[in-house]
Amino acid sequence: MLRAFRFIIELFTERHGVVAFAFFLVLGILMREAPTAVRESIVSSALSTVFYPVQLFASSINDFKSLQAENDHLKEENARLRQETYHASEGLQELARLHTLVRFDDKWDFPIVTARVVGHNPGRFLTTLVINRGTHHGVKDNMPVFSMNGLVGKISKAMMTHSRVQLLTDPNLKLSVLERRTRVVGFLESMDGRLLSALIPSHAGVAEGDTLITSGLGGIFPKGIPVGTVHKVRKADLDVMSLMDVEPFQEFSTLEELFVMQKEPEWIIQELLNE
Repeated sequence: MLRAFRFIIELFTERHGVVAFAFFLVLGILMREAPTAVRESIVSSALSTVFYPVQLFASSINDFKSLQAENDHLKEENARLRQETYHASEGLQELARLHTLVRFDDKWDFPIVTARVVGHNPGRFLTTLVINRGTHHGVKDNMPVFSMNGLVGKISKAMMTHSRVQLLTDPNLKLSVLERRTRVVGFLESMDGRLLSALIPSHAGVAEGDTLITSGLGGIFPKGIPVGTVHKVRKADLDVMSLMDVEPFQEFSTLEELFVMQKEPEWIIQELLNE
């Protein structure tokens, strides 16, 4: 059909008027003498030949639109699958972190509340966090807060659905610590809201790389929660004491999940809390 159409076009474009006139004259006579079925077949073929390019063009446009729609659908599906993969990966990481919590459950006979960090203090140094658990979930003031790596701080203010966590880097938080190797007790605090330091008797022989844990004194933190390692030993103002730079096990700026130990204080040294 396409060849016949091209042939007709060439007859007119090349100005073969006589040939074209003779062609259509013969075609008209044949159609007049031909049976009705033959005439209908010839007309149908002619119309199909004439409109074939138009139909082909329209079909191409429809195919293009269909391919474009399918491409858009595939892009949306790809984006959705990427998002699901990301959430699945995050879920696996969270599951691994929660599995680590089992060792804390086995060590202390206190219920544990899992919480998420939802806010930081706006100051220059990170000293407080906000978690999405409060009194409605059994969280109370002065309950210990830790991560899978070690001690983080304590609850300083528990509200209905949220709580404020006082970090070890807060200068107002004083902590009694125990050096695991020598079993000597000292006090840990932050002087500038950024670095941790511990004051420990010099005669104990505490050295760089030694591990500090909670001593259990003070009635708030149970004994044995990892705190950090001794990074550097320096002389203190008193000859009988050594001042030690402490590197905590936990990087406070990267905290996502926290665990609140539902341990109420056994007794509190009020003077330390008010400093």
